[in-house]
Order: sequence, then structure tokens, then C-alpha cells
Amino acid sequence: MLPKRIEYSVRALVALAGAAPATVKAQDVADAQDIPPGYVYDLLADLRRADLVMVQRGTGGGYALAHPAADLTLGEIVRRLDGPTRDRDVAPDRTIERLHHLWDRANRVRLDYLDAVTLADLINHGGT
Repeated sequence: MLPKRIEYSVRALVALAGAAPATVKAQDVADAQDIPPGYVYDLLADLRRADLVMVQRGTGGGYALAHPAADLTLGEIVRRLDGPTRDRDVAPDRTIERLHHLWDRANRVRLDYLDAVTLADLINHGGT
């Protein structure tokens, strides 16, 4: 299961992709995707810092995807928001070391699976 922050991020990106190439107001993203209005601004700021969305200021401005939806995989979105998966330093306890290794491996498998689905796939086909 993905953290709520990642789920909301993907939902916000879906709203922007569905409106492309037009820009979308933050409140409209919140309304369309049932994201708490106070949270959507922080979320969109995180997405901007991750180079997933861009902002157009002024009258008629709003948020838009920074890249075509067909070029953004769910795996890439998760990596940009959470940082790269990397093996942890060796833990002092063998059991903890094994657990970390298993968790890292499971995370890589999850990201590999998510790499097969683009944002455009979600919009056009409802995902896989």
C-alpha cells in the first residue's frame, strides 16, 4: 500500500493530466480528486519541487504537468517524491540486516511494477 501522500499526489497528477494542456486551479484539483483543500497546496508545492508540475502565475494561471503524461510512470513519480531506493548500511544485528534487505528488495519489486504504468495509462485505461 502506498502512503496517502503518494496516493493524493497521483490523484492530483491525474487531474492535471486530464486537463492538459490547460492549467488547473489548486481548488479545482482538490474538488475533482477529493483532496483536503488545505493539503492540496502543500502537495502541489512538493510536486513542483519534484519537477512533476509547473505553475503559471497570474490571471488564468494554475498548475499543469511539467512532462507529458505518457512519459511519467508511477514508479518515477514515487521515486521523485520519496527519493531513490537504496540498500541501507549494514545493521549491527543479523535479523535486522535481513529484514532491511527484504524490505529494500520488496520496494524495488514494487517500483519495477509501477514503472510499467504511466499516468496516461491511468487516464486512458484505468491502470492495470
